[in-house]
Amino acid sequence: MLPIYAFTLPALMWAIVLWRAPSALGGTRPSRFLWGFLTAVAVALTTRPPEVDRLIRILTGSPDLSVLVKHLAGLTACHCIMEYVIAVHGRGPRRAGAAWLRLVCAVAAALALTVLFVFFFEHDPGAPASRVTDAHLGDPAVRLYEGVFYAYLGTATALSAKLFWSNRRSVPAGFLRAGVVCLAGGGAMGFAYVLYRVVFLARQESRPDLAGRGTPDVIGEILPVVSLLLVVAGVSLPPLRTLVRYVGDQYALWRLHPLWSDLLDAVPSVAFGPRMGRTRELFVAGDRTLDVAHRAFEIRDACLVLRDRSAEAAGGAPAGDGGAAPTARGEAEWLFSVLHEERDTCRAAAPPLTDSRTPAEEVAWLLKVAAAYGQLSRGGAAARPRHGGQGGQAGQDGQTGPAHGRASG
Repeated sequence: MLPIYAFTLPALMWAIVLWRAPSALGGTRPSRFLWGFLTAVAVALTTRPPEVDRLIRILTGSPDLSVLVKHLAGLTACHCIMEYVIAVHGRGPRRAGAAWLRLVCAVAAALALTVLFVFFFEHDPGAPASRVTDAHLGDPAVRLYEGVFYAYLGTATALSAKLFWSNRRSVPAGFLRAGVVCLAGGGAMGFAYVLYRVVFLARQESRPDLAGRGTPDVIGEILPVVSLLLVVAGVSLPPLRTLVRYVGDQYALWRLHPLWSDLLDAVPSVAFGPRMGRTRELFVAGDRTLDVAHRAFEIRDACLVLRDRSAEAAGGAPAGDGGAAPTARGEAEWLFSVLHEERDTCRAAAPPLTDSRTPAEEVAWLLKVAAAYGQLSRGGAAARPRHGGQGGQAGQDGQTGPAHGRASG
């Protein structure tokens, strides 16, 4: 392994394993197989650094056992990823016998690698661990050993690439589909690595390379790294979508908080949620999408109460010309006038009602209103719209912004 990847890749894989452990162990069968694949890959990568190799030598007395552990972990990873793609994208009813047959084949392959490694390999205590295979690539035992491993790896990577790519359009666009495409790319790069290694092995001579660690193979080191990075990206992108949504919801709550807080004091008759400080809300964990929707509905309901209050103060005056183009600035000015003037004597005409909005549209609209309201609040009295006692000016201001539709929820 290239020195730059000796510790970074194992550390990255173990971080992902620990990150996904709670959801995998308590999740579905496919998620457990995916977590098993990630764990097996992490184990295989951990055997590569020289320091780990020396530790295995000290603990076991074997000069090159790390190579066998690496390949057995690789077989486990191949079995887990095949079970994962079959469980997620399999066609037809699942047969328990087929799953047992795949497990028996994996165990048989592991036994074959172990027998070849223990009884037919040349073990040199004074040579690096990788020499047990790299320096004897032309030997029949090593060829058979590598052939068994690459047969499993080629099957797993080809099946993964095919199924992930063929099902990419069946998942929603965005992070989830991008993750599936990355997983398909990782499988394709893994299969390309297998093809390259098969050709590479076929061209090796049947004699050991006594001059060093073995035949250098830079391409053979780069291809699996690219494949692994694509798999890591594919596994990480869907959870990243959840993180991005969480950050967006927290930002929406932060922007809506000043307007919501003023309405909470002004309209106590509305069933608001519990008061919480603006900064404290940032430390609330979990899905906040529902909290954003509730915050929007509370603001909307409070605005409807203020509309009725404004109409009563204006002697039942109409809300204004409903044909005027609605603006968030106009609604923010009306709210500012109602909340910061004498509420019982404010004669600003309420903005006209608009057509119903979806919850997403309501939240997007209120974010604009809250932004304009924040500008008015920061501007203080100088920024307040001047609503004279005459109805003409009040009616003109009332035409600038809509209130929230009653059916938007």
